[in-house]
Parts: sequence; C-alpha cells; structure tokens
Amino acid sequence: MKKNILLLVFFITCSLYAQTTHDLDWERNITGNADLTIELGDTVRWTWTDTSPHTVENVVSSAVEVFNSGTLTGLGQTFSYTFTVIGTNDYFCGIHGAASMSGTITVDLTASTEEEAFKTFSITPNPATSNIVIQLPNNSNPAEIEVYNVIGKRMLIKSLNTTRNTAINVSSWQSGFYIIRVISGDNAQTKKFIKQ
Repeated sequence: MKKNILLLVFFITCSLYAQTTHDLDWERNITGNADLTIELGDTVRWTWTDTSPHTVENVVSSAVEVFNSGTLTGLGQTFSYTFTVIGTNDYFCGIHGAASMSGTITVDLTASTEEEAFKTFSITPNPATSNIVIQLPNNSNPAEIEVYNVIGKRMLIKSLNTTRNTAINVSSWQSGFYIIRVISGDNAQTKKFIKQ
C-alpha cells in the first residue's frame, strides 16, 4: 500500500511539473528542422509522419539526458519525453542515422518573469503540525492556491488577490505528503509539503 501511494505521489508530481508539450514531426530528411529550445519540465512529442520505421535516441556522450523510443513503425506513432535537466541533448534516428534524421533539444531556464517568480514561492514551516504560511513573491499577480493529498483529492482551493502571505490551518489533516500548487493565469508551480 505504501509503495502504491509513493508511486501515485511521484506521478502526480511529475504531471504537475510538466509545463508545455512541444510537437515535432519525425520523418526522413528532417535534419535542421528538429531543433528546439524548451524550458525545464517541458515535454517533447515526436510524431512519425511517414511510413518508415524510426527511433528517437541519443547517447550519453552527446546529451545530458538519455532517451530511446525503440523502433516504432507506421504513420502517426508517437514518442514523448519530459526533460528534467538543464543542458543540450543531441538525438537521431538509429535506423536512418544522424545525417538524415537528427536534432538538438536545448533545455534552459527561459521562463517568463512571472513564471520565474512563482518558482520562489515558499511554504513555512515545512514539515508542520498545525499551520503553514504560503508566501508569494511581491511582484506576482493574483493567484489561486490548491492543495492535494497523496491520492489526488483536492483538500483546499483559495484565491489570492492582494495578500502575498496566506496562513492555512492543517491541524485536522492526516499526516503525510501534500502537493501545493500555485496558479496565476497560464502559469502554475508546485511544491511538496509534509504534515506531521
């Protein structure tokens, strides 16, 4: 049971951190049109747009993250990968080679000022037994706070219009991990909280 709960927390956290999905067509002679610069936590989805079998793969010597789709055949097949490390990832088709099918995914912290601001929101104390304070940066826009437990149930939703420090009473909550999500417009950031 504990293992299942931990896996659920992991998948919820991963899904909350993913920001944007970038689509790339993947076909022969794509070299040069398959380069992207993305933000940390973004996902790239390659879609096979011809009928040939292809792979999307790279090697440790030319990438900060290693991924491999395996051989996929058929028009419309897809492979997705979420990037979690800053750096450069050269990749290619293992069947047709880098000369015909290759690209580079560059992962950077190119977020907007507002999005960067939300990465600095804080939860104190953490862990806590009775109350927590969520502090947003001074330059942030009106936001909404959501809190989820480990099984994905929303425990709280609260709008913030003018205040940047919000106290939340957690004394009646069960001990365990919680995910706190701050949302403003199209931007959302998450952090973990432990209730003792």
